[in-house]
Amino acid sequence: MKKSKLLLIFLLSSYCSSYEEMNMEENKAFQKLKESDIFYQEYFIQNEKEEGAVHWISTGCRPEKDKILIFIHGSPGSWQNYLRYLKDPELLKIYCMLGIDRPGFGKSPRAISDVNAQAEKILRTLSKLPEVQKRKRPISILGHSYGGPVAARMASLSPEKFQYLFLLAAAMDPEKEEIKWYNKIADTWIGYWILPEEWTHSNSEMLPLREQLKSLIPEWKKIKAKTIIVQGEEDGLVDPDNPKFIRENFSTETKTFLLPKEGHFLPWKNYDLIHKLLIEFSE
Repeated sequence: MKKSKLLLIFLLSSYCSSYEEMNMEENKAFQKLKESDIFYQEYFIQNEKEEGAVHWISTGCRPEKDKILIFIHGSPGSWQNYLRYLKDPELLKIYCMLGIDRPGFGKSPRAISDVNAQAEKILRTLSKLPEVQKRKRPISILGHSYGGPVAARMASLSPEKFQYLFLLAAAMDPEKEEIKWYNKIADTWIGYWILPEEWTHSNSEMLPLREQLKSLIPEWKKIKAKTIIVQGEEDGLVDPDNPKFIRENFSTETKTFLLPKEGHFLPWKNYDLIHKLLIEFSE
């Protein structure tokens, strides 16, 4: 049994990246923020007493900043996945930046395996953040992988709130979503026994995603945010044809960047491009 356990972990781990931010422990991320002498704050926002709080991090949110940029991580993930962005000097000149632990990940308890319900909860906590209450200008939001449909749903629920929507390797097309072999393994008692809690939460998000995305298709027309799509043409986790679906189902202006020979981990592998786009579309 021990050998089987190690084999399963090895196989599933092969789908993860070795980029530092993807595996960084939170205390190390906070230490790097302190070393950078960046102004940051930490919040636990709770909508109702019976609900779990949502964990947020803000950087560079001084009173003079009137532009907000939100990062929504994939599955699994946490706010520190975007640490490099959150402490980038050029971005800090432009944005008040917000990172989040989606429900079920990091310091945000109580997983929600539903794109719509998750987006609604995040929006409610977002409106309670002092950084948002003090600033009435539209917001930019970036979502990677599973964070893509969550960010897009937020933009469709509050279309007047968001100015730009960045979708990086975003899983949006329900016809391209398939339950993979490792999802089936993870959805067994062996998988629940072997895997870390955040991996089981991740798997619980993947299993119903296809049907959830089908139900959300009519909602995408409500998005008003200008949408910037970045997709690797050799992505083995999110089908490279997803940008076509987005263009066909969004009524807003879209701009697409298809990257030859690139895979799924765009926020880290293609940092320079994403960084450039965040600056270019900040007006």
